[in-house]
Amino acid sequence: MDLISHGLMGTMMAGLGLNQKFGLAGTVTMIIANIAPDLDIVAGLKGPKTFYKYHREITHSLLGAAVLWALISGGIYFFTPLDSFAAIFIMVGAGLAGHLVMDSFTPWGLPLFYPFSSKKYGFDLIWFCDPVMITSMVGSVYLAYHFPGHEKMFFMLGFALIASYLLLRVFQKRRARRMAAGEMGPRFKDAEVYVLPSAISPFKWDVIYKARSQYLYVSVDTRKEEILAAREFVSASYHRCIKQSCDSELVDVFLKRARFPFYNFNRIDGGYRVEWCDAQLLNLGGVHGVTVYLSDCGTVTGEKLQVKKPVRRRRRKLEDFLQEEAS
Repeated sequence: MDLISHGLMGTMMAGLGLNQKFGLAGTVTMIIANIAPDLDIVAGLKGPKTFYKYHREITHSLLGAAVLWALISGGIYFFTPLDSFAAIFIMVGAGLAGHLVMDSFTPWGLPLFYPFSSKKYGFDLIWFCDPVMITSMVGSVYLAYHFPGHEKMFFMLGFALIASYLLLRVFQKRRARRMAAGEMGPRFKDAEVYVLPSAISPFKWDVIYKARSQYLYVSVDTRKEEILAAREFVSASYHRCIKQSCDSELVDVFLKRARFPFYNFNRIDGGYRVEWCDAQLLNLGGVHGVTVYLSDCGTVTGEKLQVKKPVRRRRRKLEDFLQEEAS
C-alpha cells in the first residue's frame, strides 16, 4: 500500500474515538505511526535500483517496527501536548501494526525476521493500490468530515466493508486456483502453487505453478469464469555465465525481490547476454527483469533493467503459445 492509503487508514483508526479523546494530536500520532514504515521510500530518490534494494526491508520487520515504536513514542511525548506516555505507546503500536497488517495482504510480503532471515510472509490477497480498498477509505473519511458527530459510525462501516471485501478475496482466490487446475499438465502435478492478485483488475488472478526451474503461469478472471492466458517459463540450460551474471548488483537486487525467477542467455559478439526475468512480473509490464552483458572471460560489462509497457490481456491457451514458439 502507498503513503496515501496508510494515511487514510491512520485517520480511520483515529476516528474510532482517539480524535475525540486526544484531539488533533491523537489523529496526527496515528497517521504518523501508520506511514512511518514507508519512510524507506526515500531510497527511490536515487533510482529504482536503490528503491528495490531497500524498500520493505528493515522498517517492515519486527525489529525495525520495535525501533520505530520507541522513537516515535518518545518524539510524540516530548514534542506534542499529549502527556500520557502509555496512551501514546499504545496508539503508536496500533498504528505500526495496522501498517504491517495492510502490507501483508500485498504480493511482496513482509520480512518479519529481517535481518536474521530474509523470508517474507504475506497473504497475496490484494494488489498494492486496490481500487476497492482505496474507495472504501476515501469514502469513510469524506463522509466523516461532512457529517460531524457520526464519524465513528462511518469509520466502523468503512472497516466492515474492508473486512468483507478481504473475505470475498479469499473465496475468489480459492476459485482462481480451481479454475487454473484445468491448465495444469503432468509435469506440474506435484508443483508448488501460488495464487497472486493481478494489477489489471480486482477480478483477475495470476496462478503460478512452480516445479524446480519451470513455471506454468495461468491468468484467470473469476468474474467471467474465464482463462485469459496460459504460458510456460523455463530457464535455459545452465552455463557458467549464469553464475557470473550474479556479480551484477542489479541481478543481486532483482533475485532478492523476484519470487519466480528464470533466466536465458545468448552468445553475442565478444561475450554473452544473460536475461533474468520473473514469471509474474513479465506479464504485468513495468520493471520485469534485468539484462546483463558479460565478456568472454565472465566480467560484467553492462547491465540494465528490463522495462515494458503493460499490454492488454487476451485469451491465450498454452497450446497456442507452444505452437507460436515452434513456428
